Amino acid sequence: MEAVAEPFVTALARFRDDVRIVARKEKVRDILDVCDSLRDDVLPELGVRLEDIEGQPTAIKFVDKEVLLRERKRERELAEEKRKAKEEARRVQSEKQAAKEALKRIPPSELFRREPDKYSQFDEQGIPTHDAAGIKVGEGRRKKLRKLYEQQEKVYAEWTENRPN
Repeated sequence: MEAVAEPFVTALARFRDDVRIVARKEKVRDILDVCDSLRDDVLPELGVRLEDIEGQPTAIKFVDKEVLLRERKRERELAEEKRKAKEEARRVQSEKQAAKEALKRIPPSELFRREPDKYSQFDEQGIPTHDAAGIKVGEGRRKKLRKLYEQQEKVYAEWTENRPN
């Protein structure tokens, strides 16, 4: 059977190669997609695998149809997993950006007051003096909190200057 089909598949593969060369040269993405569909969807149903090798004619292999269909299914599953991971990464990035934008709107004096589970008492600027258990915040920690407060002052000032009226 393969001996009978091989000349036809070879002719088809060469034609496909020629079409791909023209499509790349003319930058016609739709034609490349059709060529890929022939390779990925049509020929595997017939037990034929075409392997594109850059700079060489397409390799032709006769393989059991079921093997090709399992491979195609697995490739599509992997592509879907990759798509979902990318989508999740975009969602996480979007959430981070939204949180960053929301933080800009918080006055520096309110920055730490939003965390009653961490801090219970504050000085006149709103910088914590005591943690949630009522224990005085150490000087090193207070210095870090003051630095965060100063950063928030700058961010908040920029936001108030640039916000739409």
